[in-house]
Amino acid sequence: MLLGSTPVARILLTGSTAGIGRAAAVALVQQGHEVIVHARDERRAAASAVPGAAGVVTGDLASLEQTRALAAQAAAIGPFDTVVLNAGLARMTATERDLTEDGIESTFQVNTLSAYALAALLPRPRRIVLTSSALAGDGRLDLDDPSYAHRAFHGREAYATTKLHLVLIALGLGRHWPGTDVLAFDPGWVATAMTARNGDRAPLTPEHAGERLARLATGGTVPPDSYDTERAWTPGPSEHDVATQDALLRLCAAQTGISLPA
Repeated sequence: MLLGSTPVARILLTGSTAGIGRAAAVALVQQGHEVIVHARDERRAAASAVPGAAGVVTGDLASLEQTRALAAQAAAIGPFDTVVLNAGLARMTATERDLTEDGIESTFQVNTLSAYALAALLPRPRRIVLTSSALAGDGRLDLDDPSYAHRAFHGREAYATTKLHLVLIALGLGRHWPGTDVLAFDPGWVATAMTARNGDRAPLTPEHAGERLARLATGGTVPPDSYDTERAWTPGPSEHDVATQDALLRLCAAQTGISLPA
């Protein structure tokens, strides 16, 4: 049952053509939920279809224009009980930044700004889950230079910092929107195509993490600190700092041109 009351939930799940997201979508469909999956484009949607999914939306999260269009597609299908913002980009070994068509560093745009934009644009659900990571503990918050225009770029640091952003966004949105549970999720070190591209041999399966994510999307309880993990790192005083949360939300609004609804 979703959030203790609804036997069948309508769920939007981004980044669901592979890895953790696809495993979560499969698990949710098997549980009888109405799942709308997301792919970057029509080709990926066709190649990685989730049997039994109620629908699919497409859009490249490295484009603000396509992210807005994706939100419009999803809004036309919704409203949703739960929105899972799982899509992400990792360029862990990169030493040079990669800019999107919007002139924004790609890891920051795909991981942080798209999550903020979709949360702000979609009809507000009862629960939002953002896929973060315990690597958030290694993030370096620099709200004056989020696209690495004035400092050396390190792919792993950029990734960890966006995961820290997602924890801050979850805590900030949860405070601003008391009627919505906003949670951050640490899937653990999972063997996916993303980790393989970065030369990692991770111990956990996508199915393990996907089943956890499916439970979090539909469960009735909220984890401590609004953060679900099987690892040691959890949000501390710096992540719970209200001024820092709001400063990041203002930065996201400025970078996307999308104001946060009250």
